[in-house]
Parts: sequence; C-alpha cells; structure tokens
Amino acid sequence: MVLKNLKMTFKRATSGVEVTRLYPEKIMDLPDAERGVHVLEIRKCIGCGACARICPNDCIKLVAYSRGNPVKNKKLQYPQIDYGRCMFCGLCVDDCPASCLIMSKQFEISGWNREDIIYDPEDIAVGLYSDQELAELAEEARKAEEEKKRKAAEAAKAKKEKAAKAADEGDKGSGEKAAKKKKAE
Repeated sequence: MVLKNLKMTFKRATSGVEVTRLYPEKIMDLPDAERGVHVLEIRKCIGCGACARICPNDCIKLVAYSRGNPVKNKKLQYPQIDYGRCMFCGLCVDDCPASCLIMSKQFEISGWNREDIIYDPEDIAVGLYSDQELAELAEEARKAEEEKKRKAAEAAKAKKEKAAKAADEGDKGSGEKAAKKKKAE
C-alpha cells in the first residue's frame, strides 16, 4: 500500500501537472465575478449613505473626508469599510444609486491589529482630486451657496412685498366697503 502511494506521488511530481498553487509567487487569474476589496470612485459619490443602510453586517459607516467633491457631496461624508465584519455580499454595490462603489479583484487583506483592516475613504478611493481641483470645487460650492442665499433673500423680499400689497388693497377694499355702507344708509 505504501509503495502504491509513493508511485502516485512520483508520477504526479514528474508529469508536470500542477497540483498545488505557488500562491505568493504566482497569483492565479480570478473570475470576473470576484468580490474583493471595494473601490470608491470619489468623483461620483454623493454621500447618500445607501451603502451603509443596506449592509447586513453594519460594517460600512460614513465618515468625514475632506478631499471629496463639495458640490455633489455637501456633507463630505464617504464610506469607511471594516473588512473584519464584511462578508463581501455585494449588496452595497448593488444599492449604490451613483454606481460609485464597486468591488475589485484585490483579495489580500491583512494586518497586525483590527484597525489595520478598517479601510478609510482614502484607502479605497480612486480618482482623487488634486489640490487645485479641490480649491476650484470649494470656490464653486461657495458661489452656489451664495447664490442660494441670494435667491432665498429675494424670494422672502418678494413675499413680503406681496403681503404688504395685499394688506394695502385690503385696507382700500375695506374703506370702499365702509363708504358703500354709509351711502346705503
């Protein structure tokens, strides 16, 4: 029996057929449907939090990250993922309305501490803005906010003028009614 097993081992060793994978040296091709580490396309993210709400393991939470788009994401909140809790189900990817969260083929996640496998937006983000782009976006957001405040002030002023005009017409109308009433008597 022992010789039979040794014969099989020798046959496999000399046939050139790969029995085990040489993992760190040779990484195998992964299938297209592989669910690995998440990738956040920061230019698309609107910070809605749909990914955090749908996560069954509650491993995604929104955290502040200043290098995002203040025009699309006014709160500058982006997903942080705890891979110690993630089961790679893909619900967060499916539920994302902006399609900014995708799953890559990167599967190696390791660390010495639990905090090492909690990935912040900076760790998973791609397409980061340059400092110049961030300054331009901040200026654009400031101008949009000023325009919004100006329009709100104009609307309030118009509403006030309309109310005052209605009150004047009401006074005139009540004065005319009183004059008609006196005439009728």
